[in-house]
Amino acid sequence: MRLRAWLVNAFIVGHVVAIAAWSTPGPVQPAPLRALNRMIAPYMLRSGLWQGWDMFAPDPLAINVDVEAEVTFRDGSRVTWVFPRMEELSYVERYRKERYRKWRERVRGDAFRAAWPDTARYVARLHNRPDHPVAAVALMRRWVEISPPVGPRLPPRLPVVVPIHGYRFFVYPLMPGTLR
Repeated sequence: MRLRAWLVNAFIVGHVVAIAAWSTPGPVQPAPLRALNRMIAPYMLRSGLWQGWDMFAPDPLAINVDVEAEVTFRDGSRVTWVFPRMEELSYVERYRKERYRKWRERVRGDAFRAAWPDTARYVARLHNRPDHPVAAVALMRRWVEISPPVGPRLPPRLPVVVPIHGYRFFVYPLMPGTLR
């Protein structure tokens, strides 16, 4: 029994150390911490416990990004599927689906192109029915620039129509039997 308690405590301490080491922002990491992070990277990435610091200063992301999927059926009809947005979900749904946010942010990038076919097949499975089969899924990037904040002493800005940019970045045609 003592060995079991010791192993559980060692796991907890190791886990806390791994999260603390991984959560230290990159530019201020000393060399030993960078070496530790290289060792624990497989565990952090595979367990989904990693943290990216790209949303923080000094250079936060200056665009809102989104991904949509256009589903084309064999009869030529189309429907647009929007990746779940956390701001539109209840608190319980947000807790259950928080990883969709990161999936939506990442899958749009060229560095994650290996996930595009699986993403398209996932969307196709959501919409496919024997009487209404899916013919193709197109993934579309959408983004809009974020305006600088308005200071407290500045007059309020007039509403401005902000152009939304976007394009199809991946098309996945489905052959009969692909979704089995």
